[in-house]
Amino acid sequence: MEEKEITIYDIARELDLASSTISRALKNDPKVKLKTRNKVHQMAQKMGYQSNPFARSLRNKRSFLIGVIVPRLTNHFVSSAISGIENTLSTKGYNIIIGQSYGQTDKEISALKMLMDNRVDGLLISLADYATSLEHIDQSTRKKYP
Repeated sequence: MEEKEITIYDIARELDLASSTISRALKNDPKVKLKTRNKVHQMAQKMGYQSNPFARSLRNKRSFLIGVIVPRLTNHFVSSAISGIENTLSTKGYNIIIGQSYGQTDKEISALKMLMDNRVDGLLISLADYATSLEHIDQSTRKKYP
């Protein structure tokens, strides 16, 4: 049987606190007393709570994800570039999702759709080798993806 995902509402019910207090405590908001924050963190750990980045991204209208499309990850230059991108972005609280085009426009279009479906906050694209049209790229710029 599949276990139910623990939410802040479950923790609130268990501790007889408001869900807003639980949310603030989990963010270590100084408006919540240290004793309460500790109690909330202990209960969250005991109950197996994990924050939900998807719910947070809906609320904040930001995913903190950057999409990267490259021809091949096996290329030394590309893997070095991705390492640098990831290091830079992680200092700002972002993660990356990587798609490979294998130098093919149809795979690039598929990767771009996947990234946009995941509501990335921005895109870095190394175009496919034999791109004959940039219409799929134009679509992302019309939607204001940086």
